[in-house]
Order: sequence, then structure tokens, then C-alpha cells
Amino acid sequence: MLSTAVEIIQCVDEYITKTLQSNSFTENLIGTPTSKFITEFLIITFVILMSYEVIYWSGIYLSLWEYHAKDIFTEVPVHCAHVYIRLNVVSKSKLEKTKEYYVLKKNSKYNVLYWNKLNQLGGEIFSLDRFIKYHFEFSPEDFEMNKEPEFGSTVDHLREKIFTLFKDSEVYSQFHNDKLSKTDVLLFNNRNEEVTHASGDKYLSQCHIETGNVIDSIVLY
Repeated sequence: MLSTAVEIIQCVDEYITKTLQSNSFTENLIGTPTSKFITEFLIITFVILMSYEVIYWSGIYLSLWEYHAKDIFTEVPVHCAHVYIRLNVVSKSKLEKTKEYYVLKKNSKYNVLYWNKLNQLGGEIFSLDRFIKYHFEFSPEDFEMNKEPEFGSTVDHLREKIFTLFKDSEVYSQFHNDKLSKTDVLLFNNRNEEVTHASGDKYLSQCHIETGNVIDSIVLY
């Protein structure tokens, strides 16, 4: 065991020495036994540290282990100042097709082969020929009541603002009925993923809804 370790050290020493001697500039770094020891020590230390960092962060990226200080340095969501909402209306009987539409939309972002199917499916489910685009800005009164107002508005608050707009607008008068509520508002983030009602208390930026995003919302009637 000891002899194997000695052989490895000798091989490393020979490799480093040969590499440094191949260049006139680096050759001066091993001109004396002392300088050679210091140089090799620094090189080996650097390689060990770099290897550790690569393995450590690769493991975090691959979810093999967690960041050691995740409880100390927590990720802070960015305040969402305003968003653009594309609004449309869908019959509740077509809810499953609507979810199918957004799964397809998410997967077809870079695949033109799905675009025709996406348009056909959209024509079947949406009650309006086109989405109507609205701009929502968030002022302090939209989030000052939250536990952490510095993080901005919540998903539920945005959902309620959308429903209020829908309810008060004459554009959607043919779809109005007393049984509708904000629970009938579907919301999708910037990844075309549905933001469920279970995420209602979360801040917008925690659900991939960020400042300036254009996102879809559907009212089920």
C-alpha cells in the first residue's frame, strides 16, 4: 500500500517536472529544490480544489446532494412589478382539452411540427377568436397586506384581479353568471405551465411569473 502511494507521488512529480521543463518560463519555477517543492505543492493543491469544486457543484446541479448553506443563504424572489395577461374564455366541458392545449404549447415552443395541431386545438376550445391582452401593474396596495410585502403580489391576488376585470367588462357579458368565481380562472406561467390554486399564497416570481412576462389566463364558464 505504501509502495503504491510512493509510486503515484513519483509519477505525479515526474509529470509535473516534465511539463514545467518544457517551457523556458516555467522551468525557472523548479530551478531549486525549494522552489520545486513550493511550485508542485501549489499545483497539486489547485488541482485538488478545482476537482472538489467541479464534483461538488456538479452534484448539486444533478440533485445528488444539496448546497451546504441553503438554510443560511436562501433564494429571495424578485418583486414582480407588472405583467401582461392574454385572456380568453373556455367552456368548463373543455377543461381537459385546454390542459392538453397548454401541454402541447409548452412542448411545441421549438417544434414547428406541432404548431398546426396547436392552432386546430385552439380553434376548438377557445370561445373568443383571439386572446385579449391586458396590462396589470402592481402598486403597494396590491401587496402591502402580505406577510412579506417586499416580495410583491401573490398568485391569488392576480387571479382575483383578472376575475374582477372579466366580471366588470361588457366584452364578456355573454359569459357572465352568478356561479362564477376566481376559482374558475386558470393561470399559466412563462413556461406555459398551469399555476394551480394550491400555489395561491405564493409570490408571482416563485411561480415563474416575472416582471414584463406575457402569460395566458383562461376563465372557465
